[in-house]
Amino acid sequence: MGPAPWLALACLAGLVLAYAVLANFTGEPRAALWGEPGTVSEIGCRTHDATAADGGTPESCSGTFTPDGGGSPFAATVEGDIGSPPVRARLDDASGTAYLSPTVWAGVLPVVLSLLLAGLPVTVTVLYARHARAQGAGRRPRGPERPGPARD
Repeated sequence: MGPAPWLALACLAGLVLAYAVLANFTGEPRAALWGEPGTVSEIGCRTHDATAADGGTPESCSGTFTPDGGGSPFAATVEGDIGSPPVRARLDDASGTAYLSPTVWAGVLPVVLSLLLAGLPVTVTVLYARHARAQGAGRRPRGPERPGPARD
């Protein structure tokens, strides 16, 4: 058995890992790359006692998001390092979450990582297939050897 099944398995694993990366890092990258810029003020956080569930104390924050391009302020869920308000933020329209000062790396890193996880095995597979096809085209099927003229 050649390397083709292993390459196909690597492609499948790369696609699954790429999906996992993008699914877990969707909100902040989307906000960093395409989110609506603005400021968040009047931030308030609440701590929820979740001792029965997992022993932690999760915190949820909300504030008033004001878009840069004008428009009326509205309440939004807030995630990120809260300094002293007002804080620069980008709004993820899909979830309605305002991410405080997301960096370009927050959006670029997961996308690049997922492209590498999915693209590298696919590239290796395509290159291997081309190499195998070229090797196969270079070998010509030969028939039985013909007897040449008799030499003494």
